[in-house]
Amino acid sequence: MRTVEKTLIRFVNDQAGPDCLNLGLGEPSFPTPAPILAHVREHLTDWRLGYTTNEGYRELRELIAARESAEAGVRVVPERVIVTMGSEEALCVFLQAAVEPGDEVLIPDPGFPVYESITGLTPGTAVRYPLRPENRFRLKAADILDRLTGRTRAVILNSPNNPTGAIYEDDELAALAAGLKGTGVYAVTDDCYRALVYGPQPPSILGRYENAVLVGSLSKSHSMTGWRIGWIVVPPGIASTVGARHHLTVICAASVSQRAAIFALSGGSDAVCAANLDELRRRRDWALAGLRKFAGLEAERPEGAFYIFTRVSEECRRAGGSLSLCLRLIEEEKVIVTPGAAFGPAGEGWLRISFANLPETIEEGLKRLGRFLDRLRK
Repeated sequence: MRTVEKTLIRFVNDQAGPDCLNLGLGEPSFPTPAPILAHVREHLTDWRLGYTTNEGYRELRELIAARESAEAGVRVVPERVIVTMGSEEALCVFLQAAVEPGDEVLIPDPGFPVYESITGLTPGTAVRYPLRPENRFRLKAADILDRLTGRTRAVILNSPNNPTGAIYEDDELAALAAGLKGTGVYAVTDDCYRALVYGPQPPSILGRYENAVLVGSLSKSHSMTGWRIGWIVVPPGIASTVGARHHLTVICAASVSQRAAIFALSGGSDAVCAANLDELRRRRDWALAGLRKFAGLEAERPEGAFYIFTRVSEECRRAGGSLSLCLRLIEEEKVIVTPGAAFGPAGEGWLRISFANLPETIEEGLKRLGRFLDRLRK
């Protein structure tokens, strides 16, 4: 039996009490937009809330296909779309369907730890490729292509990136697509933060490469983490296999969540989401200034998502590592931040700080972090 453990993100949060200030978990402080809640309340007694088709309501799959077609510049048919219980289920069923014994899955370092954990549920092996700070943590196609072997089955991309907020550049995605052509390797792009960008929309590999797979979600963009609603767009040749895995895992995504998603993707809450994005931009800029003022730390300005990734190499050395530092911060100051070690070996010596919480929580949390680091530096 393979041993599976929680990620360090969850482990750290589990050590904290309810009185801690949370600058760790990646969950927006905004409630689900009021128009979505009002729509569900209005129609809840009218809807039949039993099973849906395994792949999800046709209307929802059509909306997702239209959205991805518009953003990727290539026609996506609804038959390629499977509605899932969030993005992690989508990644899980896809990799379990695609990965065979001896296969390798290339994952970013630093990168979301679930990529390694989910690969561990398959008979394959995770192999890391670097996202380098000297490149502002942006993807360099050569760092993936140089690691391709005959065993490579998939490569996972994430833009905007968790934990760095970096967005991958168009020319590098084009170079990656060209380098992957004819290999049969799946390029799996985790697009959960794609709607949370503070500039131009990030480019997509979906329209550039025949074996591209796209994972999406409303959790972050629409503050719907608890609704557990996401999707995956897969190449036609593997759609039935992934759909069968999904069916045997959860049967279908919750019907009420699918109904809410239909309303959301039809534009019913766009104004609220735009206002939330503007607020996140303000919180980002304030948090960067506060990090410098209260803690004496610098960081790259994140281009998307809601995380700041800041280097604390010397402080981590003094504390015995980023995990030890974060556990001491909880104990001494009742503040949660995420250790860089949670995101892979390249993350050691760094901290991820979320600016998704309320402004007053961010301010007080950064003040306490600065106070703790001052003691550590003496």
